[in-house]
Amino acid sequence: MHKTFLVTENMKERIVLFISVFFFMCSCSNTSEMGIEKLVSNFVQSSLPETWTYEPIAYSVTDSAMSKVEDTKQYQELVEAQARLDSSFIHDETIGYYEEMKKLKSKFTPHYIGKKIIHAYLCSTNFGDSLFINTYIVGADGDITKSNTTSVYVSSPDSMRMESTKKQLKQFLDEAVKWK
Repeated sequence: MHKTFLVTENMKERIVLFISVFFFMCSCSNTSEMGIEKLVSNFVQSSLPETWTYEPIAYSVTDSAMSKVEDTKQYQELVEAQARLDSSFIHDETIGYYEEMKKLKSKFTPHYIGKKIIHAYLCSTNFGDSLFINTYIVGADGDITKSNTTSVYVSSPDSMRMESTKKQLKQFLDEAVKWK
C-alpha cells in the first residue's frame, strides 16, 4: 500500500514561518557570548585615552538584564526630593517620599532590557596600572545601554601571577553573575 502525503496551504505557511524564524534566530549571532565580548572589548578600547593600553582579562557569562525601579525618572525624582529634605532635617516630610518610593517599588514590574556581562581588564595608564571591572548591558539593538565601573590601582604583576589571577577572576565573575 502506497500512501501519498499532501501538503496543504496551511502546512506550507507553517513551514515558511518556521524557516523564517530559524534564519532570524541564526542571524542574531551579534548577541552570542563571543559577539557580546567583542562588542564590549571594542567599546572599551574606543573609550580609552590613546596613551593607555588595554589588556582583557576575563568576561563573565552573559545573563539577562532586567529593568529596575531605581532607574525610572519618577523614582529618581523622589530620591532627590527626599535628599533635599534630609539635608534640611525635615524628617516628617521625608516619610511621605519614603512611602511613595515604597509604593512605586511594589507596583513596578521589571522587563527585559538586554544582556548583562561583567568584564575585567587591565589598563596601563599615565598613573600606573589599574584593574577595571565593568558591568555592561547590551540592548537588543546591539548597543551598550549601561555601564558600571569599578577600578583598582595595581602594581604591574608578573606574567605567571597574571595567569593565575585571570583564572581566579574568571571564576569569580562567573559566580557573581549566578548570585544575582
